[in-house]
Amino acid sequence: MSTWHVWGDYVQTRPERIGNARVVTGEDRAAEQTAKARGFDFDYRLRNGFMPWAATFRSEKDDEQEFAFAAYPIVRGWQRMSSS
Repeated sequence: MSTWHVWGDYVQTRPERIGNARVVTGEDRAAEQTAKARGFDFDYRLRNGFMPWAATFRSEKDDEQEFAFAAYPIVRGWQRMSSS
């Protein structure tokens, strides 16, 4: 199982599932800190008409999970935080 921090911009709602990964409720703050550390500027994006988000996801299988994040149109970045 892996834990991922994922961030991007959305139009109406953020995704609950991407590929094999499901969102973890209540852990958005840590994902937001990771996104900021990687250069994602929430305030700048908000001022320019985007709706930025960050969330923690967990996946049971990592097969092609990075490709699933890359293919999802509203994802701007991700980082694997742990793997077991």
